[in-house]
Amino acid sequence: MVVQAYNAHAIRKYGEFVGAINFATEQLVPLEALIGRMKPGNALPGDWRVPKPDELRAQLTKARKDLEDLKAHAVKYEIELKSREWRV
Repeated sequence: MVVQAYNAHAIRKYGEFVGAINFATEQLVPLEALIGRMKPGNALPGDWRVPKPDELRAQLTKARKDLEDLKAHAVKYEIELKSREWRV
């Protein structure tokens, strides 16, 4: 009975983890449009600056790749958990 409770908890936590990855990935979509509307500005020395659109696009690409890698790792871990019947 206790084992089933642990397994149910592991399944629920894994679902929350994958849901969080999906949510974070979805939040990157509007950023691409926002970056596309940005205009590079010329700030004076000492003024507050925002990274250039090209730099932000590179960071967005890296964030997407990191999330994809994390999700791929989670899928491999899910396969391992299923093989052990979700025992952690």
